[in-house]
Amino acid sequence: MNPSKSAQDVLRCHLCETPVPPLSCEVCHIYLCKVCVADHILDESTKHSVVPINQTLSALQYPKCLEHSSRNCELFCEQCTIPICVHCVSSNDHKGHGFKDLLECVEGKKEVAKKDLQELESSILNEQKEFASRIRNQKASLEKNFEEVNRAIDEHGEKLHKQVSDVVENFKSEIAKKHEEKFAVMTKTEERIASLISDIEKCIYSVKELQASRDLGLVFKYKSRNEELRKTPPNLNVTLPIFVAYEISNDKVNELFGSLTMESDDRKILEQDVKSMSLKAKDVERDELDKRKNQKEKNKVYIKYMVYIKRAFLYLFLSHIHLFL
Repeated sequence: MNPSKSAQDVLRCHLCETPVPPLSCEVCHIYLCKVCVADHILDESTKHSVVPINQTLSALQYPKCLEHSSRNCELFCEQCTIPICVHCVSSNDHKGHGFKDLLECVEGKKEVAKKDLQELESSILNEQKEFASRIRNQKASLEKNFEEVNRAIDEHGEKLHKQVSDVVENFKSEIAKKHEEKFAVMTKTEERIASLISDIEKCIYSVKELQASRDLGLVFKYKSRNEELRKTPPNLNVTLPIFVAYEISNDKVNELFGSLTMESDDRKILEQDVKSMSLKAKDVERDELDKRKNQKEKNKVYIKYMVYIKRAFLYLFLSHIHLFL
């Protein structure tokens, strides 16, 4: 029969499409109307067997033998596990094999299929549906967990960004304060130096006038102010603290930032990891303190050297000031 035709379709003649044909050919497995049956029988290439369609619809359909195409398979070879026709029994291919009635095998298959159907409907289908439901719930939970983890990472990142920003602002505020203090001191010192230079210039003018004066009394009243004018304000530290940046590798940042852990991980392992990270952080802090201490020592040496240079320069300047006057 034409497998493309649904069971719900009206039966039609396979040759002319006439609906509800009364006959069928058991050999060709087609439906025939009364008009087309004569032409079909006249086809001598195959031996036909035309019967009423009711007989065909109610009759069992045996599979065709693969070796003898005109024969239906009515037996089952137990060794080859395939349906065969009666002619196959005497062939060499099945010599010495055991045979069973095909209907008996079919009934056994139907019993197995019936039990399978019961299991499929009663348990397997429900179990798979439950599993599918769990998968859907797990997917929803996974999406929720994904969003929560991302949100936690973002929040922690923002917190660290704020902490870094606070540290930066503290450093800048501290250096700005020191800058203002030193700048104010230097401004006052500059004013004192300007006043001192003005007094020196006045004194120079007075001494020159005295050198040209014929007033002996005025010359007699002269008092040297060189010792007074020689005194300079104390040397100032005009440098600001040097910022020392500590290089922190990406691995260190990752270790200090956090870690991803499964909920099923042993808590003890997690605590050990946290403890290890804490120790590493302390090592980093100790290294940074040592670097800062060494830098301070270098700064002190540098400052002392600069003070010595400035004093030497000022001494040379004052000792040779008469050359510039």
